[in-house]
Formats: sequence, structure tokens, C-alpha cells
Amino acid sequence: RRELLNLETCFSGRKTASLGGGRPWKRGAFALVSEDTKKEVKQSKNLEKSGVSRKSDIDLKGIVFVIQSQSNSFHAKRAEQLKKSILKQATNLTQELPRVLLLHQLSKQEGAWTILPLLPHFSVTYSRNSSWIFFCEEETRIQIPELLETLRRYDPSKEWFLGKALHDEESTIIHHYAFSENPTIFKYPDFAAGWALSIPLVNKIQKRTTITPPCCVAFLPSRQQLHEIALYIWDKGDGPPLTPVPEFCTDAVDFYCATTFHSFLPLCGNPVKKEDIFFAVKTCKKFHGDRIPIVKQTWAGQASLIEYYSDHAESSIPTVDLGIPNTDRGHCGKTFAILEKFLNHSHDKIAWLVIVDDDTLISISRLQHLLSCYDSSEPVFLGERYGYGLGTGGYSYITGGGGMVFSREAIRRLLASKCRCYSNDAPDDMVLGMCFSGLGIPVTHSPLFHQARPVDYPRDYLSHQVPISFHKHWNIDPVKVYFTWLAPSEEDKARQETQKGFKEEL
Repeated sequence: RRELLNLETCFSGRKTASLGGGRPWKRGAFALVSEDTKKEVKQSKNLEKSGVSRKSDIDLKGIVFVIQSQSNSFHAKRAEQLKKSILKQATNLTQELPRVLLLHQLSKQEGAWTILPLLPHFSVTYSRNSSWIFFCEEETRIQIPELLETLRRYDPSKEWFLGKALHDEESTIIHHYAFSENPTIFKYPDFAAGWALSIPLVNKIQKRTTITPPCCVAFLPSRQQLHEIALYIWDKGDGPPLTPVPEFCTDAVDFYCATTFHSFLPLCGNPVKKEDIFFAVKTCKKFHGDRIPIVKQTWAGQASLIEYYSDHAESSIPTVDLGIPNTDRGHCGKTFAILEKFLNHSHDKIAWLVIVDDDTLISISRLQHLLSCYDSSEPVFLGERYGYGLGTGGYSYITGGGGMVFSREAIRRLLASKCRCYSNDAPDDMVLGMCFSGLGIPVTHSPLFHQARPVDYPRDYLSHQVPISFHKHWNIDPVKVYFTWLAPSEEDKARQETQKGFKEEL
């Protein structure tokens, strides 16, 4: 078998979008269903009918539910509501209540969200009295009777890795170009649909982690975690591949679904006013002529407050020269200058700062909705989460390309701490992650921010999202991407009506 990962690929190179070619696939609606996934579901059903998996007598006390929760007040509340739903359903079934764990309460370890570091704990704590560890997100909706019926088809004394299968459309640097000849052959689970490990497999992984700790803890985006978990479990063929489970769903289109996913954009009140969000675009002289016109042609017109920060003042745009020399990478000096300017020279009533690259595409109207769920008086640092050195005492951070969102309070605490760049070309997002980690302020992850282009993500992964941002103009038409994926539309307005139940639920 082809060597997929080694220490060199694990620890070399920062996160970037795939440099490969390819055309963005057109998306007519958000409810795409992959034909490949349909075939996998059919194959899975045939496998079960053949007798490979038999009915197993398990009950709810044999399942440990792990909700990938976050400590931010909004996310913690959503996770608690899911926990109550699980326990209420269990009570209605008159079964002994299962254990339901919230990830942010389970471990203070910075890399707990990557899951693998917690498997030894699960093995030691639950292997005697449990059959399955079931993982899900705070917006996963679980039908407990159907989930029990589904898991009973799989013999819990064997090694099982169950989930809704995703695969890469093309090889990507974020996945270390694994299976570059045919990236579609390797399957990894969609966290939103839920996924499960049998206890024998958890025990096997636990033994392996004590000998060979998981690789590739250098730069790990949240969406990559399950690809890395699947690779680690598969172990170049010595472990089981993912078994697609048709009942693990993200769209409630089939009556047999045991899980579904809340795919709408959260709205917790009135959308945040445009006047309360300041957009800072990082650019430089060499991109004034090609990237800034795209920003203005797409999303800039939706912003009430926006400035372009460069190494060169150009009145026709206009740009603001911060007095920081341009660097080829990192841009830490520029970012901290923006933070200081916002805190000291903008109106105190502006609650939010969003820093984006000049090749970031963003939906302002959707961001307004999302921010209604966050309290700007709290220190909020929001975006797509990455991790650095998580296996060796590292930290999480928000990647800059998809957009970094700061509450004013977060910036105030950061600048009061005197934590600063060690050089102007230091990686700004990583330095910010290190600083906030030192302050005890966790980053808040939203999968709606994207470091890469739409073509870099599995279709099924994006099918249950209402995306807020994408990044990179490489080999795509960025204007077309914006108007296909992010531009305000009648669909957005109609979606607001479906969110009333969400607000009532909160």
C-alpha cells in the first residue's frame, strides 16, 4: 500500500487551500445528495442483509453519548438541550439512562476536540459496562429508538467504525494529498450525522496510542479531524475502514433516519446591525489591482463599516497605510496594528471586528444572523478552528483566511495582556491563538467559515451548511462563487421563517 503519512508530511507546511485544479461544481440548492453516498448506503444495506451483521441485544446503558460541545455560552446551552432530549427519550423508553458527556466539561485539554486524545480515557472508564461510544455535534438530532435499532445490527464484540461517509472530491494539501490518485476511495465520517466506535475498537486504539501516538498534530483544521481519525483507525489496512450507515443522516429525507442535523443558520434574536460590525481587509500594493475590485464587486457593498489596510496608501480605493512593511507571509504586525486601531480609534459602540484577507469571500447578512447568538460583552474569538501541536501541549486558533471575528471585549483583554507578535511576519492567527490560550479564552469554532474554496470540500459536507465564508481565488471565478454560495437571496429570506422554532427552542 502507498505510504500516506510520515513525519515529514505531518510537520511540514502551513495550512493552505489545495493548489490543484478543478472546476467549482454548481450548486442549485443547499440540499445536495451525493450519488456516491447513495451507492454506499445500498452496499451497506446489502452487507447487513447478507448476515455479516446480526441483531445484538444492547440497551441504552450500553451507549456512551459524547456531544462535541464548546464552552461559549451559546454553544454550551445548545449542547445541554441535546443532552436533555436524549435523556427524555430514554425516560420515555423506560430504560436505564445512558451516560451523556459534554466535551467541554469532559476535559480541559486543549486538543480534546480532536477526539483521539480522549479515547484512552473512554477505554479505561467505559470498556467494562458499555458497548458503543457515539459522537455527535450539538445540532445533531437523534431518534433514540431508531438509533438503538440501528446499532443492534452490528455485533458489539467486533471492531466497528460506523458513520455517514464523506470523501474528498480531489486531493488536498489539508489532507496531505492522501490518496492523490483517487481521493474518493477513502471514506471518513460526517460528524454532523453522528458516528460510533465499538468498545473493542476503542480498546485497540487505546493500546496503539500508548505505543504510537497519533501523527499530524502540527496544523489540524476542525474539518480535518475526522479524516485524521479515519486514517489512524484504518492504520494502513490493519484496522477497519469506515462502514457507511444509511440511518446516520444529515437531511431528514428518509423515514428510517436515526439522526438528522439542524442545517439552518442560527438566529437568536434580531440580526446584529451592520453598523455594529467593522470589517478590516488586509491587503498590499501588489493586490490592489486584482483582488480589491473583486471585494468591491461582491460583498463590500453589503458592509456599513469597512476599511482596507495596506502597506501603501491609495486614495482611489482608498487604503490605509498602517506603517507596517508588507511581508510575504504571517502579517502579524499588520493584524495587531488593526486590533489596536479598532480598540483605540473606533467608536465604542462598534461591538464586533471582522478581519479578512483580500481574497476572502463572505456573506455579511448571514454573519449578522450568526452573531445574534453571541454576547459581545463576552470575550469571543470566532471562526474556523485549527490546532497547532495539540499532542504536545499546543493550542487552538482561528484561521485567518475564512475570517476572524472578535468581540470588542476579546480585543480589550488581548491588548491589555501585552501578548504581541515576535516578528511582523509571524503567523498572525497562530500568535492570536497562543495569546488567547494563555489568557484562558477558548476559541469558538463555527464550521460555516471556510479556509478553502467550495471545490475543496466534500459535496455532502457542504450540503447541510449555510456557509458564511470561503477563501482563495485560485483556479476559480470568485465572483461566480460569491453569487452561487454567499450572495443575499430570496432563499435566505425564506430561511428566516424556518428559524422561528429555533428561537423558541432557545
